[in-house]
Amino acid sequence: MNQNEFLRKVSLFSGLTDDELGPLSTQSESLHYGRDAVICKEGQAADTMFVIKSGIVQIFCDDGKSGRKILTHLKLGEYFGEMALLTEEPRTASAIALAETELVRIRKEDFHALLKSAPGVALAIIKTLCERLVKSNIGTGTGTEKRAFVYAVMGPDSGSGKSLFARNLAWAMKQILGKEVLLYDPNLRDDKLAQSLGMSKHSRIIDELVDRERIAEIRKYTEVAPCGISTISPQENGFTDLRLKEFHTFSLMKTVMESFEFIVVDSSSMFTKVTREIVQSVEKIVYLISSKNVSVNGLIKHFEETRRSWKVDPTKVVYGVNHLTDDPTKEGKILDEDKAFLRFQLPFIKPLFGNRTPDVKVLIQREPTLPLAKTIMELAEDLLFDQTLGLFLPEFESDPGKHELARRWAETGSQELGAILRNVQLKPPAMRGGESVYALQGKTAKWLLNQNVVALISFANRFKSEFGLDKIIFSMNGQESVV
Repeated sequence: MNQNEFLRKVSLFSGLTDDELGPLSTQSESLHYGRDAVICKEGQAADTMFVIKSGIVQIFCDDGKSGRKILTHLKLGEYFGEMALLTEEPRTASAIALAETELVRIRKEDFHALLKSAPGVALAIIKTLCERLVKSNIGTGTGTEKRAFVYAVMGPDSGSGKSLFARNLAWAMKQILGKEVLLYDPNLRDDKLAQSLGMSKHSRIIDELVDRERIAEIRKYTEVAPCGISTISPQENGFTDLRLKEFHTFSLMKTVMESFEFIVVDSSSMFTKVTREIVQSVEKIVYLISSKNVSVNGLIKHFEETRRSWKVDPTKVVYGVNHLTDDPTKEGKILDEDKAFLRFQLPFIKPLFGNRTPDVKVLIQREPTLPLAKTIMELAEDLLFDQTLGLFLPEFESDPGKHELARRWAETGSQELGAILRNVQLKPPAMRGGESVYALQGKTAKWLLNQNVVALISFANRFKSEFGLDKIIFSMNGQESVV
């Protein structure tokens, strides 16, 4: 593939005509970097950007403690250093090659010439910069803002069972992570959540919000329910308290996200500005629909329209149906097109029907034999560990000596990576790109992604060294790159 063909496949340049792209392709140059080679350093003067043609690049900055804060890993077709083309500022991050890497280097003067003929490229770079600033907090000054992982549970109405589901999801996540999980209801006037957890304590939290417009110490309002789930005590006599405004709720949500790492939000079934603010910052949205609704299809389509208007990534939404009866004649019809959206269906549990005691509502997850408990536990695992990493290891089918050694390497890799990834699979050899390969694949969480990418690349480099290979295919969430 020549330079022009490669650059056309890069999202930044995909809309250019041949006349616009031609000069840039001619003037850019390809550079090769060995494993662990430094590409650029934070603080250096900068006048070039880079596009990855093969390999994996780690982007990091100084953490202020003489250590390294890893920001991201980039692969085939992705680019970095673009800020240097728009400002006179020094590099804000460093970059190293984690494997044998080939980059296309583009100089500032050549890029500026391109902008004169294709100004839309500048808009694409600005969008990328904004996305990276949001993800990494580069340029926030302090760099100390805590990263929260928020999972919102929503439904079209109060009868979908979303609150029961949210409680059990929070409990399941706590068991899987072995860490504190906060179950949070933004409506501090309502004490139903606390009551359902078997808690009776109230607070003066709305008083402080109204007086100060923020909560100085959220932990003094945080309680741990008997089942182990953390939550925030609602306002005493708050049901008719009308002082709580939208900006108060925004302020409290920001405080919550700065104070807790894992949060399950029992969100409103009404599409308010507060709801929109929450769902635009979450990892996943679980949208739970009651099977008793007349049109499951209509509710899915309505939320899809809402999601698009809120500019929420479709991969963030997980649809499910909650069967609240065992009488099919009382359920809405689930169409074949609905099943394409539905990730799960919660089975009807007769002993739970009509039982409103807090203990039963929470203890579903303590009965692992219940189908509902199993479904929610599996979903919690999928929501938390939603990143897929993989390697394609050559089998050397035509070389008996290498073939047996490669098999043992693949099995060793499965064991090594099984210690850090979830649901690791070593698939039987299959053809890929004209070559028979083992597919080694596992799941990880976003907060573990950087360190686990490094572990996979390290194993790939050892495999390459053992067999004298130039490259191995690495995959991240289905997108492949050569390392």
